[in-house]
Amino acid sequence: MKRITIGAALLASLLSFAQEKKDTIKSNDIEEVVVNGRYYQKYKLNEVSGSLRIQTPILELPQNVQSISSQVLADQLTLNMSEGIVRNVSGARKVEHWDNVYSNVFMRGAGISTFMNGMNVSSTWGPINPDASIIDRIEFVKGPAGFMGSMGDPAGFYNVVTKKPTGKFANSVRFTTGSYNLFRGEADLDGVLVKDGVLDYRINLMGSSNNSWVENDKTSKIIVAPSITFRPTKSTTFTAQYNYQYLKFNQPGAYLMSNDGYASLNVHTNFNDPNFKKTEVKDQSLFLSLDQKLFKDWVWSTQYAYMDLTYDGGSWWGTFDPNNKNVLNRTLSNWQAKGKNHIFQTYVRGTLNTGNIVHKIIAGFDYGDRKYKADFSSFAGGPFPIDIYNVQYGVDPSKLPSSDFYTLNPSAPFYDDEGVKYTSYYAQDQIEMFNNKLRITLAGRYTSGTTYAGYPYYSPENIVPRNQAGEFTPRVGISYSILSDFSAYGIYDKTFVPQSAVGINNTQITDPFRGQNIEFGLKKDWFGGKWNSTFAVYEIRRQNILVAGPKEQNGGNPFQVATGEQRARGFETDIKGEIIKGLNIVINYAYTDAKTIKDTDPTRIGIQSPGNAKNVQNTWVSYRFENGLMKGFGISAGYQYQGGRQSWFGVGATKDQSLPDYFDTNFGVSYVAKKFDVNLILNNVLNKKLYSGYRGDAGEYAWIYNAPRNWRLSIGYKF
Repeated sequence: MKRITIGAALLASLLSFAQEKKDTIKSNDIEEVVVNGRYYQKYKLNEVSGSLRIQTPILELPQNVQSISSQVLADQLTLNMSEGIVRNVSGARKVEHWDNVYSNVFMRGAGISTFMNGMNVSSTWGPINPDASIIDRIEFVKGPAGFMGSMGDPAGFYNVVTKKPTGKFANSVRFTTGSYNLFRGEADLDGVLVKDGVLDYRINLMGSSNNSWVENDKTSKIIVAPSITFRPTKSTTFTAQYNYQYLKFNQPGAYLMSNDGYASLNVHTNFNDPNFKKTEVKDQSLFLSLDQKLFKDWVWSTQYAYMDLTYDGGSWWGTFDPNNKNVLNRTLSNWQAKGKNHIFQTYVRGTLNTGNIVHKIIAGFDYGDRKYKADFSSFAGGPFPIDIYNVQYGVDPSKLPSSDFYTLNPSAPFYDDEGVKYTSYYAQDQIEMFNNKLRITLAGRYTSGTTYAGYPYYSPENIVPRNQAGEFTPRVGISYSILSDFSAYGIYDKTFVPQSAVGINNTQITDPFRGQNIEFGLKKDWFGGKWNSTFAVYEIRRQNILVAGPKEQNGGNPFQVATGEQRARGFETDIKGEIIKGLNIVINYAYTDAKTIKDTDPTRIGIQSPGNAKNVQNTWVSYRFENGLMKGFGISAGYQYQGGRQSWFGVGATKDQSLPDYFDTNFGVSYVAKKFDVNLILNNVLNKKLYSGYRGDAGEYAWIYNAPRNWRLSIGYKF
């Protein structure tokens, strides 16, 4: 409560400052820019953000990139990445696991990385869920993207572009309430400190508190995100952004378990006890960027990011009593963790002409150092049994761990030490011929990387092996404009990840994991670019996957070989934009056939890849009246369907990991005026039991419910 009170006081003073500054500038006769409410909704974005380095329009880019504007998020009343953001992109889906904290997003048959402002910030159990209050747009890049990086899964990544100063006065506040005691306040203060674009500022603030549909669960969150843009000369731009997020919750994910099948318990059931330790997370990040215009259209850009993430909490897990299938014996674990990222990028881009041929050049250097340390040690006391059909709360506090237990101890039995460090050099030439009807992309990247992961980490003397690899990864693309608003493309790109394991006769395996993507597609803008469609077909190969070797060849001792392979084939289509005046849509579909095609165990051949769904189809329709008595009013509706789902539990699981189909529905009404807007959304309209989960090797079912039918009301004001 103290933090929320301080946050409210800070918010009030900043609002006062913003209005005072605005009035001062008015008195100096500087042109005032008023941001009016608009009936036109910006669903379709034509360009990628500058953080993706390339300056090619999406229509001409030889890759499937889908951008989601902040307008779409506002219309859908989406608050963070763990909610419905992924339904705006074909084939992307959130796979559950501790979704109060971070988003586990799968696409094209595998988990994808998280980028922020063009930098890979992925880590174990992180980063914290990007909140809608600081998001300007989200870009989903499908397949490898050598212009961004060559270490990672070939499925792709999503890039969160945070809000920055616009050089205009565009202040707004918003209040959101809803089911389960949701109370959320936001302020977006965007303005000018020194005229003529010399110094601009933006401050985003957010505070929220909400319970859950399950008992004994509450989450509080605070965000403070100031940024400035400084232009000392017309050719130099410096931007600094600082994001502080504080999160407190009872439990990271409301898992339920039963021997009687999925969804066999009431949707409001919770196995967490109110006396178990709550978790606090603090996430700080600093982004610095410098753009220097060199000559003509040549620009030198440099970026640096520092991220600091700390966890102070605990977690529980459970196994069933062998003598009573309804009794779950809960055990408690420590959850102390620290993550630190240092990321640096520098590159130049510009244009060269050789006769009638145009070369768009990008060349640069990347550096990354991401570390994560955690202590997941179990508490020796307990267990703490419950009857899953008659949960009784109130564990005796005297039997719970003392505060001394919750420390980050490098000597602990389950200390986790992980990290990745890399340097990378790359160059790309996009060759434009025949008045830019034909575009050929030739690129290459050399990356030298080191990864390590030690869990459990049994003693300080145990040095975790560093797994090194260096790879050259080529990229070849072609895009052809059949018409000025209709293009066809093809792309071939590769990626890799260093890895190591113990092989036969105690040898070390150092062959890296390798991935590649071959893709072809069509892109079309319709009716003067008001809406667009994208169709793509692809094949992704994931090779050198570590699999178990025959123990009889190694004296009965287990070992691994890097011979496993997965293949993902599919097609996807996306339609987005204003179909007719006032009617905006997002419609997408993806078919993804991802499975194991090589393994030392023949029974695993053909098993669907973990976290995949063969069929995903999403629709969102929004219509706003622009004339007459209904002017400003809007209605919206949407649904998400997932079929052929597979849990994330892994191809080595002994039980069937298939999950039933998923169908979620939404409906909303809204009103927009010049400075005022209100939006009411009803989620899970059909009140279905929606969940995701997995089947444990002991036969138990584990799952996390989505919220039952619930509502949200958001009111915004611009000044």
